[in-house]
Amino acid sequence: MTTTRRILALAAAATLIAVGCSDDDDSSDSTIDTAAPTSAAPATDAPATDPPATDAPPSTDPPATDAPPATEPPATDAPPSTDPPALPDTPIVAAISQTYDFEGGDPDPADLPAAPGSVEAHWYTSGDVMAVVFVGLDPEANACPGNSIRTATGFEFVSNGPLPNGICDDFTTLIENTSSQGVQLCDGRVGYLTLIPAGTTGELYSSIERSDPDVTGVGLTGFVALPDPSVLPDIEASQLAC
Repeated sequence: MTTTRRILALAAAATLIAVGCSDDDDSSDSTIDTAAPTSAAPATDAPATDPPATDAPPSTDPPATDAPPATEPPATDAPPSTDPPALPDTPIVAAISQTYDFEGGDPDPADLPAAPGSVEAHWYTSGDVMAVVFVGLDPEANACPGNSIRTATGFEFVSNGPLPNGICDDFTTLIENTSSQGVQLCDGRVGYLTLIPAGTTGELYSSIERSDPDVTGVGLTGFVALPDPSVLPDIEASQLAC
């Protein structure tokens, strides 16, 4: 029995060993990766999926062109000025504002050739004589501008010259207008080359007169003292008649 039991025990042990081996094989098989080994594919740069860059399409805007020529008319020379040539300032100026008639009365303002105080006498020398400019006097007026100088001996070198529309035939002091004496016109300005010698001292009188049948004549005048003739600016006669 002992031998039989031993045989049985050995058989049982063998069986246990066989079973254990079988279990080990199964376990081994379950842990082995059955996937066939593969070689990793070599790394490669992924191809770009964007389309290759191309030149931008040509602009649809029209090509730039030179600007059209200016539509403004070409510059032209300015018209000649109607202003007379400028004269220098003078310190000897008289307002022509005192009115009179030739018989010693007071004239009707409506009969005067200019409004009192609207004209000034600006004095100069011009060569060998004195000159006066009647600033503000209308050259179209019916008037006979005149002038003189009052010295210690009284009024001297009295004269009158006619404007183009002046009626002055009955004036005893009337002189002819020439390039060297009398009224000188330049673009609306009235000048006068007097008979008064340059360098004379006294009171300078400048008058605007006209004929009047009732009282022979009417006028207005103004005067200014001239103790030093050297203060008068010198001008050319051609500056008064242009």
